[in-house]
Amino acid sequence: MKPGWLTRAWALTLLALMVAGCPVGPRRVALGEDTKVGVFTYRVLTVQWQDQIGRGDKAVAPDVRFYVVYLTVTNNGSEPLPFPRARLVDASGREYEESPKARQRGIGLGSLQAMSPGFTLNGSLVFDVPPGAYILILSDGNKGEASFALPHQ
Repeated sequence: MKPGWLTRAWALTLLALMVAGCPVGPRRVALGEDTKVGVFTYRVLTVQWQDQIGRGDKAVAPDVRFYVVYLTVTNNGSEPLPFPRARLVDASGREYEESPKARQRGIGLGSLQAMSPGFTLNGSLVFDVPPGAYILILSDGNKGEASFALPHQ
């Protein structure tokens, strides 16, 4: 058995349960709907495929294609907190982290050092992935999670 097999099997099972409407795993949330996960409130607004990020001589091309998720996030807690890890999961159960190219350039909410308490930020998450259908998993930095079925464009 290969080490990644169990992780892929778990992700496929999770996706199958989410599609079936089973309440097990992260709760599913519709685009435009607020969901509270721990001290964070998230709202995914829209998504867009892009062939580059940045402009002019600061423009960067993706390895595959940039998938940008636009959202708002509120820190409802009483202390500054880093933006929790976000990830995409495709129909085959593969997980994708935010684009290192975007993070290195300070593009996207994942590059934030900390969010002040009581603040709401409008921003984006940038992934470098092949075109397809994805589930976005947002967390509270601990064990709480919510999933958003993103439109396939």
